[in-house]
Amino acid sequence: MSLRLVKLLVSTSSRDRAYEILDDHNVTARWAVTMEGERLMIEMVLPGEGNEPILDDLENAFRDQDGFRLLFFPLEAAVPRIGEVEEEDEADDAPSSMAGGDGEQDEDNGKKKPKAFSRVNREELYTNLSDSAEPSTFYMAMVALSAVVASAGLIMGDGAVIIGAMVIAPLIGPSLAVAFATTLGDLKLGRRAITTSILGAVIAFGLSLLVGWVVTVDPEGSEVISRTRLTFGHLALALAAGAAGALAMTRGAGTGLVGVMVAVALLPPLANSGLLLGAGYLDLGLGALLLVAGNLVCLNLAATAVFLILGIRPNIWWEDEARRKAIWIAGLLWGSLLVVMVLLVVFFWGGEGP
Repeated sequence: MSLRLVKLLVSTSSRDRAYEILDDHNVTARWAVTMEGERLMIEMVLPGEGNEPILDDLENAFRDQDGFRLLFFPLEAAVPRIGEVEEEDEADDAPSSMAGGDGEQDEDNGKKKPKAFSRVNREELYTNLSDSAEPSTFYMAMVALSAVVASAGLIMGDGAVIIGAMVIAPLIGPSLAVAFATTLGDLKLGRRAITTSILGAVIAFGLSLLVGWVVTVDPEGSEVISRTRLTFGHLALALAAGAAGALAMTRGAGTGLVGVMVAVALLPPLANSGLLLGAGYLDLGLGALLLVAGNLVCLNLAATAVFLILGIRPNIWWEDEARRKAIWIAGLLWGSLLVVMVLLVVFFWGGEGP
């Protein structure tokens, strides 16, 4: 089980209230240090997953206090193992010795708090996805290189080269950040993620368009022709890729292999459309672009659904209205586009590949 070392910075007068919250969640692995200026630092060890209710209660209690901070650090290990002693002493207790169980009773309104899903907390997800949604020089360089490699693989008909391009393509971050921003109703993060995604798409498409204009492209090549038509198989692949990417991110797992799956749905068809349009094959190029659009819709729809199912939502009540509005708008948009894509597949191609 992954662990987190969390440091809570509050005033010394808040000691009792902080301990009360930690006791409510059965957090016994904790230590307090008095600092200068009547400040108090409480260090606690929490599970890496399912700790969001504890952190939300602490934030709700102290967010208006000057100097309040919650700091998160990954904890590699502890000797003796955290929880062993407490489990021996309290073997009959159902809740964990580090964090509460499936739900807590809210003393203020008598309502049961939602169950803590087995995932990393919202703030860690936000930090990771916000960083990956930045249009950095590294991101643009990696997109450009992956587009060139993918174009070469498509022209040569070499699947291994195309896989290599998908490995280095940094497309998973901005794609999941759009879905995460939708789930939180965070317009700032959403705009930045969309801008980064568009920038990456323009770079990849522009370079492949240039390659297609300069180099001879065989439209009948197996790797090229297979990515010129949207099918139900492509839609299913994109839905699975979006769901897998969101699940991997919420568990704090490495996104390398899942990122390849996301890139499968985006990079090769995008590069393929640029190659074909650059070479003058208008119909095939537009078909590849439609494939990109269908995959993009399914990716965002699946990732947003997973984030919602896992209970990701803002902690502040007045942000919940923006969240609901964003979800409705995104749901209608992605759902309508998916229906359009399905109709195109059924009525134009019968659901079959080229």
